[in-house]
Amino acid sequence: MADITPHKHCVVCGNAVKANESFCDDLCEIKFKSAQRRQQLLFGAFIVLMALILFMPSIIKMIG
Repeated sequence: MADITPHKHCVVCGNAVKANESFCDDLCEIKFKSAQRRQQLLFGAFIVLMALILFMPSIIKMIG
């Protein structure tokens, strides 16, 4: 059996990378950070929407 050097795989595209790296190149790192930022924004919007839904009856009672 051949000796395989220690390695990991790129979290975006799956290409083999060195054991101490997470991405194969800058493009994959940019794609990952962009997707992570978009996910954080969507989660924030979800939290705001849920807060509005939960507190809307109280707000309506206070106004009217």
